[in-house]
Amino acid sequence: MFIAELKKLFQPILLLVALLITIVFYNQDLNFIHKFWPNGGMIPIYDYASDWQNRFGQTLEDGEIAEIEAEYITLVKQADKIISENAIAQQLQLGNYAEFKFWYEENIPNVARSDLNGDEKEAVNQKEAIQQDLIDDAGHSMVSKIYVLDSLQSSMKQFDSSDLFLNNGHYTEKEREKLSENLFKEEGWRNVLPSYLTSTFAAYFESILVLLIFLLSLLIPSVFVKDRLLGVQKNQWSSHHGRNILWTQLLSGMTASFLLITCVVGFFGSLLYLTDFTQYFSNGLNSFFVDNEEPLLFSFYPWTFDQWLVKVVLLVYLIGMAYSGILLYLSQTSQHYLSLLMKVIPVAFIFIAIANRVLKEAFYLKNALYQWTRIPMVELYAGILLLVISFSLPIIYCIRQQNKDLLS
Repeated sequence: MFIAELKKLFQPILLLVALLITIVFYNQDLNFIHKFWPNGGMIPIYDYASDWQNRFGQTLEDGEIAEIEAEYITLVKQADKIISENAIAQQLQLGNYAEFKFWYEENIPNVARSDLNGDEKEAVNQKEAIQQDLIDDAGHSMVSKIYVLDSLQSSMKQFDSSDLFLNNGHYTEKEREKLSENLFKEEGWRNVLPSYLTSTFAAYFESILVLLIFLLSLLIPSVFVKDRLLGVQKNQWSSHHGRNILWTQLLSGMTASFLLITCVVGFFGSLLYLTDFTQYFSNGLNSFFVDNEEPLLFSFYPWTFDQWLVKVVLLVYLIGMAYSGILLYLSQTSQHYLSLLMKVIPVAFIFIAIANRVLKEAFYLKNALYQWTRIPMVELYAGILLLVISFSLPIIYCIRQQNKDLLS
């Protein structure tokens, strides 16, 4: 009977619709990390990170940091020479790169070009003309390289000491103790892990979970409502072995949901191994590539990047299976398709909101759920609690219905 109920859930038409939804969802959202990341100002950061990974390994030691600083000094000297010989820079009385940088930061506001006035647009043209000469021997822009190394220097200054780094209002006393142990005693900040890579991966798995919510809504509950409408369930209930049909349907629904989650997570997760980011999987979770404006993008946990990914995938399973438990309960308590649809839509949006709260910046201090509760590992606890509650509903329903005679 279990096999028969399981087969009902694999309907060719619904599977085809699910495939079409998956293709559209991939092209609209999931392909970002494969085709468009990194982009913009993140490209030189990833280029440097890749270079340092190849040269120095997964972390930077004092001697390697000194080598990077020496390269930075040499690069700035080259830029100083170019600026001093540039005709436009001479007209503006700019003698070195530092003066050039100060000049354009003072004269060009950070707004859209269409919002600039005449003098500001002229300053932009002058800046771009000077930058055309700021090219290294390999034909690459010095400006982006200097920016990355400036950011690195600024980041490392935060880590001169734990007292300096933690002397702000962003952290509680317990957080200071945990961060001090993780970032300074273990020197976890020296990992060669580019900025926002974990955020991008978390967003990728959040999108996978949203896709699973749509697919589970399509494939799981309607089959059992159909049985009720056709009177199949009453016929099954009339037989001796059919008295456990609700339990059989619950087990088959759980199995189908688990298989679906495994297939989707396995397929899209495996695609990540075709990216250039696999070189960072063994790197530590925290990195010196940190934005000064993002003091909460640190984690308590001395995990490697791939260990963190395992936890994120576990969250996807917990929330996905929890949602399937709710769907099974709704299929048991809905008399027709319209009733089911009116229940599934709001529940789906609630779970999408939960996915955003749990998976965004998962296991980092910036995670919204952690900031609300201040409980370490709260993302995992929330997923487990949601799973227990969600599967309690159909189980209680099965227990209550087991002794009822549906033929009366």
